[in-house]
Amino acid sequence: MRSRNSRNGECGEGAVSLIRITSRLVCVTVAFIFLFLSFSGMATARKVSSNQLNYSFALNEESVTVTIKKDGSVDIDYFFNFTNYGDLDGIDIGLPNDHYDADTAWAEIVVDGAIYEPALIRKSPYVEIGVAVEFDSTTRSAIEVNGKTFTLRFRVNNPHMVYENELLKDTVGIQFRPTWFSSEYQMGPTGRLEAALIFPEGFTDPTQAVWLQNHPWAYISFDDGLQRVKAYWNATFVYPSSQEVGEYDFGAGIPTSYVDKYYKKSAWDAVGNFFGSLTELCVTLLPIIIIAAFFAIVVVADSRRTRKRAMDYFEPRLSLAGAGPRRDLTAVEAAVVIERPLEMVATMILFSLVKKGKIRIQSEEYPMKLVKLADTADYQYENEYLASIDDDGTVLRGGLKTTIINLIESTRKKLEGFDYFETRRYYRSICDRAWAQVKAAGTPEEFAKCLDDQNDWMMLDEQYEKRMEREYIFIPTHYPSTTTHTVRTQTLGSGQKGIQDIAKSYVSRVKSSCNNVVKSARDLGKEVTAITNPPPVVTTSSTSGWGGGGGSGGGCACACACACACAGGGR
Repeated sequence: MRSRNSRNGECGEGAVSLIRITSRLVCVTVAFIFLFLSFSGMATARKVSSNQLNYSFALNEESVTVTIKKDGSVDIDYFFNFTNYGDLDGIDIGLPNDHYDADTAWAEIVVDGAIYEPALIRKSPYVEIGVAVEFDSTTRSAIEVNGKTFTLRFRVNNPHMVYENELLKDTVGIQFRPTWFSSEYQMGPTGRLEAALIFPEGFTDPTQAVWLQNHPWAYISFDDGLQRVKAYWNATFVYPSSQEVGEYDFGAGIPTSYVDKYYKKSAWDAVGNFFGSLTELCVTLLPIIIIAAFFAIVVVADSRRTRKRAMDYFEPRLSLAGAGPRRDLTAVEAAVVIERPLEMVATMILFSLVKKGKIRIQSEEYPMKLVKLADTADYQYENEYLASIDDDGTVLRGGLKTTIINLIESTRKKLEGFDYFETRRYYRSICDRAWAQVKAAGTPEEFAKCLDDQNDWMMLDEQYEKRMEREYIFIPTHYPSTTTHTVRTQTLGSGQKGIQDIAKSYVSRVKSSCNNVVKSARDLGKEVTAITNPPPVVTTSSTSGWGGGGGSGGGCACACACACACAGGGR
């Protein structure tokens, strides 16, 4: 009997122990879920709070000066000139890495000559690596006036910036990407982007400097005032998306002897930073996290690479830097140079033919039915588009594909002997002038006529749909319609909501035209890209969007290993 009681007691104690362990696991799991939901709730609340504010501003000028110091750090000085059109409770500035010294951060806001101090400078809640310059109520009252222009100056020291140059022995350098703002909030391109790099004390010979690979400076010289060597880059009409992908990166390399401290590339740097920030619970779940992250990265990277390849259909040949832009392209050809989505390019051809009275749209539903009113038009791509219309009024997929491929090739030939990047900037400036002309129209009649005249050029804007929804209220005269081609306008007396509804309706029909001409228009773009710009066997570093190029100096031989391109995309 004792033995049985003993065994029963052991069994009972084991059961109790198991229950306790299970209970603890349940408690830990519940706690983890609670914390996860709490953080998710906080993030959601932050998003909701952000979405309640209507951010809308133009960036007239962005200027950044990066000063290299002997200790391997840099001083970063930003100057921004904004025109505000909505709410604005702060500005987010992306920084190169998380080693930035928050104690050195300084900012001031200037509105109508009055200087305002920020309410707070803190880690940005919207930019992955960067700071938020928060505004107090007084500053917001001064700024939140429609069309109010103000400036922001910001300064911070950022260590861990000078790295070994992989392309030239015994040299070091930096690479820098100017911060950018979300295209959801920024209206149009940045009017002017300037960058300056001040070399460390003791470096006096510009011929010893080398520029960042594929990103030559406009000029480099010894500045008598600073008693330092200074390099300079500049560009106009810069889109945030171009900054984000590195078209406007800048940097330089110098002999190692001019700095006391620099860093070498290490694959473990990023890994160490990642693991160092994990909690004990995350360490426990590390194998699952790594596996999930790996597959997520592969899927996302492949998806982004595929989308990028579909957009990257135009590769100029024999482009001559400094030769100036080609100024006689049509809006459709300019759209190819800027690499607007090919479904938008096809839509621009369609709209042009409708406007010229060569085509009438019988049905806007898929598949779109067209009535051909002429066999020829003004340009070869228009003639080929007309030839691709079948007897039943639909557009033959193969015919449209051939039309687009031939358009890309003919545009490529037109750019031979001209500066590709200057041509892109030239037509982006025409695009922005077109938007400005429409906005400046005085009467509804002038507005409608101006929009009708300028809409082809306005469609070059990468944010065309959003700007149409946000800024403009009339529908172009020749917008393809199954009912009429008369001017359709909305008077201001109808109220802002009605105006916006009309703009959104117009944009939705533009989108449907992009999608309903042929099946899977975006897939057609991928097919075209595979022919006009097939993937290279070996990838190369990104091209530069900076104007000019060359100056004096050592030439293109710097590829620094630092992960020091800024974050961006905030308010």
